[in-house]
Amino acid sequence: MATIWRLGRQCLSPIVARGEWIRVRTLSAAAVYCSSDKVTHTGQAFADDDYRKVRFIDRTKQVNDQFAIDLVAEEPIALVHDNHIWCNGGGLALGHPKVYINLDKPEIGVCGYCGKRFLESKHKDHFNNEKFLN
Repeated sequence: MATIWRLGRQCLSPIVARGEWIRVRTLSAAAVYCSSDKVTHTGQAFADDDYRKVRFIDRTKQVNDQFAIDLVAEEPIALVHDNHIWCNGGGLALGHPKVYINLDKPEIGVCGYCGKRFLESKHKDHFNNEKFLN
């Protein structure tokens, strides 16, 4: 059984990758986590003795496994026939402020608000492994 030092009380915690149990002891603020919670995309998880876990007494903590950054990366790249484009995120109340994206270089232009990706069609040959719209 390996020993890892942690700020807080001593507990046992499984190492998920290896299926082993480790003993966690108190030493410093270098926190090695010890809990049965699912960890969110921001790394949030509560220790077993944390007072904030009171809201999960009668139910389990629900964590969405589909993180937005992964969903945006799955969207195909939009091909554009001009050297610049604007993006407003779909417009109206669901959109974002209009931004202009320069596509002169053979690079994928990314909207800073919604993450949508654009590429000028003449540069398509530089990106063989990508999925394209249009």
